[in-house]
Amino acid sequence: MTDSHNVLVLIARLMGIAVMFQSLEFIKMKESITETGIWRWSQLRTEYLFLPKKIVKALDWIMTDKRFIEMMTIRFAAAIITIIYPNIFVIFFILFFSTFMITLRWRGSFNGGSDYLTLIILLCLSIGFLHPLLAKAALWYITLQVISSYFLAGLYKIKETKWRLGTAVYGFVSSPNYKTPRFIVEKSRNPAWAQAIAWSIILFELSFPLVLSLPWLTNFYLIAGAIFHLVNFMTFGLNRFFWVWCASYPALYYCGHLI
Repeated sequence: MTDSHNVLVLIARLMGIAVMFQSLEFIKMKESITETGIWRWSQLRTEYLFLPKKIVKALDWIMTDKRFIEMMTIRFAAAIITIIYPNIFVIFFILFFSTFMITLRWRGSFNGGSDYLTLIILLCLSIGFLHPLLAKAALWYITLQVISSYFLAGLYKIKETKWRLGTAVYGFVSSPNYKTPRFIVEKSRNPAWAQAIAWSIILFELSFPLVLSLPWLTNFYLIAGAIFHLVNFMTFGLNRFFWVWCASYPALYYCGHLI
């Protein structure tokens, strides 16, 4: 993949898959955003009352449960169009706007870093298809954002005692929020095993900038990253991270093989 336009096309198709699944999740959980649900707009809107009245009124119109689900349905359809016709860059503005509305409704993000990277990639796709130079700039911006996300995650972990000792691993896999296979939970009780896993993750994330050093290292880190997110997907159900981060990988492959 040496042509920036073709790389953007591949990223666009992968992002179409990612956003399609994201939209389906919101449509499936529609009961939780009604006025009897835990994420009702009448309660969330109080945090936006400092905005001008016209903006609050517009948000009231968009964020009602009925309109929000309609927006997610449009987002789902736009994602499918992106998979089939990835060159219609106007679609990315629709996807970016709807994703931004999601972050507003959930006061920052619904699913942490995956929402943040979704916004970045969609914005880069919106701009990148306009001109070849912008395409290269967009690919580099995605690459640098992804590298920094891994590095900062590793930096945070190495500062935390529970990660250095490995106890954080058991804390995650034994959490009732996740349906982790029992054999993994039992295995993580072993301090040596848990510490080895913790340090493997820390070193992988801290060394991720090496993805731009040599082509074979680029391939190694992207394969390792895909496996890492796939394991998290299968273990914790973190499907959003898998799809969105893998959608960014063609940009890293492109930039890594240019150097």
